[in-house]
Amino acid sequence: SMLRMARQVAQANDELGKMADRIGASTEALSQYKHVAALSGVEFRTLTMGWQRMTRRISEAARGMGEARGALKELGLSAMALRRLSPEKQFEAIADAMQGVTNQGDKVRLAMKLFDSEGVALVQAMKGGAAAIREVREEADKLGLTVSKEMAEDAAEFNDAMTLLSAASTGFAQTLMKPVLPILTGYINELNRGTRAIQSQT
Repeated sequence: SMLRMARQVAQANDELGKMADRIGASTEALSQYKHVAALSGVEFRTLTMGWQRMTRRISEAARGMGEARGALKELGLSAMALRRLSPEKQFEAIADAMQGVTNQGDKVRLAMKLFDSEGVALVQAMKGGAAAIREVREEADKLGLTVSKEMAEDAAEFNDAMTLLSAASTGFAQTLMKPVLPILTGYINELNRGTRAIQSQT
């Protein structure tokens, strides 16, 4: 039904908006990256988890600490410059730098330093560099898969309204049933006594 479809879309868009806020990415970019992940055979959760680790490790590297410091140096990237970018731009800068790494083992090793255990899967998503990623993001936009911040906020409001409606319905049912339940219980107990009496006579 239309309501079920609205609820599914609202749920997905609300989750996307909250995830974007959590990792500091734009809702638009993150929704397009859902398509990037799908076409790369990478789970969206793997991508978002990898990004969370990436932003933290870049921040650590900018302070001269952490595991990503050496990997960024090897890729010729500045942690200080990367730290000023959004997660999607950080990811695309790394994807471009990875293009210069010819050995697959080195790619995986560097990706592990930047994205932790999600790195192995994300090597696939970085294939073709930022240009290839941008093409897929544009395709997502043409397919109507881009979710704006406003759409995510509308979805959150819709979900809140549905939760309130559900709570109000439950409250109404409880109020309605309060005087009825003891009567029904008494009636059922009478039936049970009658059934037992019949059984004891046979």
